[in-house]
Amino acid sequence: MQDVSFLVVDDCQLVRNLVRNTIENRLGSERVYTAVNGKEALELLNARKIDVIIADWQMPEMDGDELLRKVRKSDKLKAIPFIMMSSLGDKEHVLSAIQNGVSQYVMKPFTAEKLEDAIQKSWNSANRRGATRLSSLPEHKVRVQTSNRKLAGTVKNISHTGMLIELTYSRELHLFNNYSFELDVFDLNDEGNVLIEPIYGIPVRLMALESNTGNTKVCQMGIRFSSGMLHETVKSKLNYLLQSIGESGTELIQDN
Repeated sequence: MQDVSFLVVDDCQLVRNLVRNTIENRLGSERVYTAVNGKEALELLNARKIDVIIADWQMPEMDGDELLRKVRKSDKLKAIPFIMMSSLGDKEHVLSAIQNGVSQYVMKPFTAEKLEDAIQKSWNSANRRGATRLSSLPEHKVRVQTSNRKLAGTVKNISHTGMLIELTYSRELHLFNNYSFELDVFDLNDEGNVLIEPIYGIPVRLMALESNTGNTKVCQMGIRFSSGMLHETVKSKLNYLLQSIGESGTELIQDN
């Protein structure tokens, strides 16, 4: 999760540092912003792209519960995973947080393992909700550029963070940490062929599949987009694609 950005909201500096260290050491992200209360957090949320919010309940000026309600009522912010930290473990407070749309509820004091688990669960859940299948498109082909050739495959699903592709297995797929892709979409809104390239991405999963064509080896590769490397034209085309297949009004990639 090294490309995921976090906002940690707590009036206690010790807790802020603990959460920051957990994110940096266990999840590999250095994109951690901090705020001392909900009011300051909202200012940061409106100024920067934040992927995950981790906030304390009890804070001065604006507490975590009010921040949660404001986030969920905002068209711009409502989809962001929100993890609530609190020493209030009674049923009333937990139910209130759930009703207001909290993603995970972490009781204080907590271990680094507990916090990491809550972050992973909320992030994975948000990505599953955001994934959009491309089955409605007549053709959706992708080509993966390796050192000396292009490997052809098809897109199984795509979301604002990446895509899952299926292709014939090659040993070259194990050799690189970052790939360049060409996404070829046909008959999108009766506009004919739409070529989106170069798309840069990092492989996060490679899984072998059973093949019905004899000795041919088939695999699926999960790709996380390297958003910082994408040209504005590519971002625009990806946004248009995602909106056209059902994510109307949702930006695929937002600038920092």
